[in-house]
Amino acid sequence: MQHDKPLIGIDFGTATTLVSQRLPGGVPEIVPIGHGTAWMPSVIAASGSGELLFGEGAEAAAGATALRSVKQCITLGMEPAAFRPSGAARSLRHTADSLIEQLLKHVLLRARAVEADTENAVFRLACPAIWDGPRRRRLATIARSAGIPVAVGDIVDEPVAAGLAWSDGLYYDLGEDRPDGTTLVFDYGGGTLDIAVVEVAESLEDGAPELTVLSARGVARAGDTLDRRIAQDLEKDLEAMGVEVDRTGDPATLRSLLVAAARRLKVLLSDTRYDEQAVPVGGGYTDLPLLTYTRDRLEAAFWPQLTEALEHVRAALCEARLRRRTTPDIERLARMPIQELAADVDHVLLAGGMSQVPLVREAFEERFPGARVEFDRSLESPEQSVVTGLVVDNYHRLNLPRPGFDLVLEWEDTHGRPHRELLYPAFEPLYTWDQVMRRERHLAHHWRGTPDVEWVTRARIRALAVDGEPMDFSVEGRTVPHLPVELHPSTRFSFSLRLNGEIVVQDATPRPMTFRVDAWPVLRAGEQGAISLTRMGAGGKVPQPRSFTDEYSHPWQ
Repeated sequence: MQHDKPLIGIDFGTATTLVSQRLPGGVPEIVPIGHGTAWMPSVIAASGSGELLFGEGAEAAAGATALRSVKQCITLGMEPAAFRPSGAARSLRHTADSLIEQLLKHVLLRARAVEADTENAVFRLACPAIWDGPRRRRLATIARSAGIPVAVGDIVDEPVAAGLAWSDGLYYDLGEDRPDGTTLVFDYGGGTLDIAVVEVAESLEDGAPELTVLSARGVARAGDTLDRRIAQDLEKDLEAMGVEVDRTGDPATLRSLLVAAARRLKVLLSDTRYDEQAVPVGGGYTDLPLLTYTRDRLEAAFWPQLTEALEHVRAALCEARLRRRTTPDIERLARMPIQELAADVDHVLLAGGMSQVPLVREAFEERFPGARVEFDRSLESPEQSVVTGLVVDNYHRLNLPRPGFDLVLEWEDTHGRPHRELLYPAFEPLYTWDQVMRRERHLAHHWRGTPDVEWVTRARIRALAVDGEPMDFSVEGRTVPHLPVELHPSTRFSFSLRLNGEIVVQDATPRPMTFRVDAWPVLRAGEQGAISLTRMGAGGKVPQPRSFTDEYSHPWQ
């Protein structure tokens, strides 16, 4: 799809924020919004007068005590701590939404200052794969308040965006073939680890690439967690030198400075040429000795966290096998080691700043000997993967692993009052990893209950985009606004959304109703298509088609 408007991508990250653009007929390019760098630190502070400062200015004014990782407030559902401007008598408190809004406004101003074409542009944002519908809606609302016109459908999972950038970069920038087979995207950033298992195939219609996401998972433990772990080591080092942090004049500030020192050491030791590095504490603590740290200590601090990350990789690979509908014995799958699942993977793409720690690549090369493990060679650094993927042209060729919309049950009571039950919330994972460990045979999202009705009641299953807009279904080639069902006061209603794309509904009629969805569509503002369903008969077979007889007949029976 060629765009006649500029595309602007904003990767608002936990540690850094990047901007990209693609002009009509052009190629993706990074918009340099930093002071001497392509990126801007996602850091906020306040001047003595209470004016908010962002990026490098915030770091210069407040150093290690500046507010960092504000994006985690959305991920974790929390509010930021108050921060005190330099020389001020009292702390300032802002809501997370207001701080993020002001930061995004500042990012937009910086992009315009370097002549990014933001007028009448189409914007896209990125988010962690673990974000559900309310989190995505919250970011879209904040962005619109900041002057960035986006809908929830314009927010892309971070590992998916990285995969899109890599596929396009291989083909257009490096002149190589698009990746065949299965790719594992391992995006290790400052606040979250995001994993996606994707396949790229050529469309049978026009030969354009289509990307199918078999799994997208994440966890809110990444670079910030490692920084704090290294800082604990540094505090012990100071104690061994006779400096007890709790006995200093400002323990909280010193601990913040130790986290900043840990962050610098982590970056320095990601350069494989050095096995040891030293940094000052900074922040006016000139009487403290240099803090040294070795690669061996970094790897020892990081290994438990990386081991946990590899377990999430194993979960994603299990999900990919189940999504392919070649479900092995669930008992065996739950016990299957990552080395066996690795045989499914042809490529491992490492993205995000944390993936540059050498131990990450070593771990994947050891466990995925048959796969090509690499960073995106078409980019200057792995941090640019996500923001570049936001402005690729084939975003509309993306198939998601789970619905990006709500599925609801609606009916009216005898007084005409409307009722609604949320059967499935948008972007909700269809299963949890502990369900695999419990050997559950049908991994699915379930809703079971007895709706409040007095007698047999005609009801409907409706799909709603996260912004509330209704969506149509397409059953047997016919577009319908909803799926009709029947409710009864003495009959439980059940709804299951299985990992293999099957929807199973048991209402008040004798037989369950089963549909299959081959691909969950990407929802873009103003471009929503119908959700295509294939009705299934007994044994998972496709029955002979029957036409609709009236609005409330069951076309699948």
